[in-house]
Amino acid sequence: MRAVAASTLSAGQLGQVFAVLERVDRAHDVAGFADATLEALGSVLGFRNTTFFVGSTYGGLFRDPDPLLNGHQRTLIREYRDRWERHDVFARPREAAVLHRTHATAVDASEPVGAADRAYVDWLAHHGLGNMAAVRVGPGGREALFGIFGPPGTVGPQELAVLRLLGRQLDAVARHLPDRVPSAATPLPPRLAQTADLVRRGMTNAMIARTMELSEDTVKKYVSRLLERTGAQSRTELALLLRDG
Repeated sequence: MRAVAASTLSAGQLGQVFAVLERVDRAHDVAGFADATLEALGSVLGFRNTTFFVGSTYGGLFRDPDPLLNGHQRTLIREYRDRWERHDVFARPREAAVLHRTHATAVDASEPVGAADRAYVDWLAHHGLGNMAAVRVGPGGREALFGIFGPPGTVGPQELAVLRLLGRQLDAVARHLPDRVPSAATPLPPRLAQTADLVRRGMTNAMIARTMELSEDTVKKYVSRLLERTGAQSRTELALLLRDG
């Protein structure tokens, strides 16, 4: 896919980049950064099917045991783990090289792909996700990818140019962040704040997952972060702390 140079982006597209960065700039650690970025990819850029995988090496990030998943991706993660993880198109040396050079790349099922990648691309296309993009960042010396998925044409040349400019800026933000700041005084990122509010109301993880359109595994991860930040020893204690403010 040919990208459009960042210098040709419209004022509106540049404004979108700045809007995402403004939200992410408030993150205090990698966990908050990832959550804020996924939220902004959806609310600012309109990408609803997104992921965040992180690992100590580029190859290892695809085996992240606890990725963040939004939208349709949460229903596919088990099958991805069982069958497709080792065939991920972005794990290929060619795509990895593009990501390290430009910070973003995209693949569309309507375009030619290598024989080794066709089955994986067709699997996603079968689920209505015939377009896939990745944005690479290096948080704290590690490797991470934001994944964006949608129907064919979701990330075209203009969108890819936006993601490449955004990826460079996100990488600059992420590389200096600590992995996690377990401080109750640190402002919560939007998704974590919403989880806290729903826990406070007495919702179960399953109810929270349906309300926020997330997987239960992602909700469990958010609840674990809240336990770390507050020092609560159980979910019941956490709910009581949240009710008391």
